[in-house]
Amino acid sequence: MDTLHWQHKYNDAKNLLFKLLNKEFLVFLFFLSVSAAFWFLSSLNETYEKEVKVPVEIVDVPQNIVITEGLPDSIRVTLKDKGFNLFKYTVNEDIRPIRLSFLLYTKSQSKGSVTPSEIQKIIKPRLNESTTILSVKAEHWDFYFCRGSKKRIPVQINGNISTKPNYYISRCTVTPDTVTVLAATEALDTINAALTDVISMEDITESVTRTVALQHIKGAKLETEEASISIITDQLTEMTVRVPIKTSNVPKGISLKTFPAHVDVRVAVGVRNSNAVKPELFNVIADYNELPADQSEKIRLKITSQPRGIVKAFLKQPTVDYLIETNK
Repeated sequence: MDTLHWQHKYNDAKNLLFKLLNKEFLVFLFFLSVSAAFWFLSSLNETYEKEVKVPVEIVDVPQNIVITEGLPDSIRVTLKDKGFNLFKYTVNEDIRPIRLSFLLYTKSQSKGSVTPSEIQKIIKPRLNESTTILSVKAEHWDFYFCRGSKKRIPVQINGNISTKPNYYISRCTVTPDTVTVLAATEALDTINAALTDVISMEDITESVTRTVALQHIKGAKLETEEASISIITDQLTEMTVRVPIKTSNVPKGISLKTFPAHVDVRVAVGVRNSNAVKPELFNVIADYNELPADQSEKIRLKITSQPRGIVKAFLKQPTVDYLIETNK
């Protein structure tokens, strides 16, 4: 009974303590909120500088015109004013977006431009009288266009791709391998290829496919902004193939015989292509027109064709003895 009595006492004391703490905590939160509000209102009355991004776009573009490089998506404007006014600019649309008429800012047959002072004149009427424009910045102030002139150009890999020793690149493809570029006619004459961003892949052993951005061409527009590079690697193996020696440019009535009649060709080839290496796919030639001036010397052989996929091929015996006979 005593235990139950003390348990009730303990629970009553605990509940009272929690009520007091909760009340004090709520009072603390109230005064904290009031202090924060006073601080916020006081800070808004101070003078600050703030950079605001203002969207910009070109409008009223004729149907026969293609914008190949437009203005930046936004212009950065640094303003100075009381915090309250600056805060207002960030939460409403008073000073944005800026719409520029194509015809008003066209400067030539393929280029237009806008100046910071012109942008400032557009923005100023939208601001409070107390607001000062400190600066107007953008990545660039020019835009380019054409009247549909275009051509196809190759896509070229820009960078370094290499394998570990005993490996090699058996195939490298770029998709797409050509792209259409739009630009003013005079600019098209100087554009000969679309380069990828610089890539570096060293000591690779496995085949890889990578999507790479295409480099921007000033004043031009590519139909796609990226390409896929597929690199197929293979491990090298060496093998020897015994190949018959053939002759060429031998005059009628004469025969040219070599000793031996076959020669060994040492090849380096990818493992995947090794089964396709057949003797009949090689041409090893002894050319009559290249007979040595001194008939005591041997005739030099050369490989004139070989199977696809061969990385390197060389003759183990580059010269052989020969005999010339007159046919009866």
